[in-house]
Amino acid sequence: MIEIRRLAQVQRVVLWRYMDTGGQALVEHFLASVVPPILSSVEVGPRWTSTKMLLASLAESSSMVRHAMMAFSALEYSGGENSVRTDRRALYDKAYNVLVTNATKDSTGTAGNLVYGLATAFFLAYADLITNKVRDAQSVLRDAATLLASHRGKQLSTAEKRLIAWIRLIDSRAASAGTDGAFVAETDRNEYTPTTARHGTPNEGDTRESAGRGDDAIEDILFDILYAPGIAFYQRVQSIMARVSNIDPWHRTRGTVADETEVMAVAAKISEDLRTLEAQRPALMDHAVAGALTERHIAQDIAVAITRSYRVYWANYHAGHIHLHRVAYKHLPATPDVMEARTTIKRITNLLQQAGDQLPVNFIWPLLMACCEEDGLEERQWMIQAIRNMQSQASNAKPIADVLEEVHRRQDTTKLRADVRQVSLDLFSMSFAVV
Repeated sequence: MIEIRRLAQVQRVVLWRYMDTGGQALVEHFLASVVPPILSSVEVGPRWTSTKMLLASLAESSSMVRHAMMAFSALEYSGGENSVRTDRRALYDKAYNVLVTNATKDSTGTAGNLVYGLATAFFLAYADLITNKVRDAQSVLRDAATLLASHRGKQLSTAEKRLIAWIRLIDSRAASAGTDGAFVAETDRNEYTPTTARHGTPNEGDTRESAGRGDDAIEDILFDILYAPGIAFYQRVQSIMARVSNIDPWHRTRGTVADETEVMAVAAKISEDLRTLEAQRPALMDHAVAGALTERHIAQDIAVAITRSYRVYWANYHAGHIHLHRVAYKHLPATPDVMEARTTIKRITNLLQQAGDQLPVNFIWPLLMACCEEDGLEERQWMIQAIRNMQSQASNAKPIADVLEEVHRRQDTTKLRADVRQVSLDLFSMSFAVV
């Protein structure tokens, strides 16, 4: 309840101070909304309330963050006010111009600017992917990587690490649509991995809040302790996704003996790293995926949130095996790893659906990869329909499902694997990020 009251107070401050700018409805809409789809498997359980508190506070303190939040919110806004929709680009440009200025400063710039820059980059890049402006997203992500590099060596706050994890989600998805994965590459080190919210030196206000919250604070701490290993695992999965994308024909030359020899060497290392990552998966992973984590062990809402997220992480891990094969070995029959990955992703899909969960946007990628390798017509149909059912105002699920149908048509005709991005370009003259 303390968090909810604080969120309401911050929201009122933001709305009161900036209501004359025409952004009241947009700020109010975002702060009242559910978690953005791409964060639905990351900011779960008690984390989403604290997430909104963080973002509301940043929007209150920074016009750059506020404009970026408003630009993103305008994409989902359903109030029917055309003037709000029309101003989205102007809001975006105001935020982006300040972000570019901050990104070009050297390391002597104000350290406090980093958290605002990261929050701004998240909203802007996410908006670009939703509106299929992949190259604009790449520019934003490069600026975010440059800004972060200027603070290399400085101790990052919990909020900054949290925002980094969000932007990595955006960047890994953008890489699948042709960007260079600059932000994932910049943050592919342990110091950028989110830790539990109360690990090490407490952040501002943590101690006072925890002392006044009793059992709720203990529950939140327990959630973070159990959840953090899954987030770290998922970050490694994203790194592998970006590495695989970097050896596809859209990121480098292919087709000569020298090219293919180099690609095979890189692919072999990625395959080895996938096996290492599997061996290092969180101790709770297998139990959570199987549904064995219940209220007999921890509070039910925590068990449900961790189970759902760990299932999504595990499915995304297995998608890495299929992605690697379709990029590096597309002319060769499916390996046992690919077949196991397809089976595992379908099994997890069924587990999530049986639990009554709506599949999160972060599940589009595993389903896309598994369905590309599926031969059974009925199996294809329900997997494509599952992707269509994930369509929301902040998702590319519908066109991705259309692309998948055409992938199958071409594969059935030629008996060769079809390139998903090429099919997307042929059908829509653009490449969709898988969000």
